[in-house]
Amino acid sequence: MANDDWLERLHGLAYRAQGLGVMPDLAGLGMCELWGVYCYLRRILEG
Repeated sequence: MANDDWLERLHGLAYRAQGLGVMPDLAGLGMCELWGVYCYLRRILEG
């Protein structure tokens, strides 16, 4: 998966999980941290 693809998908997942309060913190995270957030959100939202 290209970098742009998962980063765009991360934004969509974070939007769907607004109750977790992740959106405001995304800009301050590094790539490794963003990947962890992406994996976490994907797991809880997509099963």
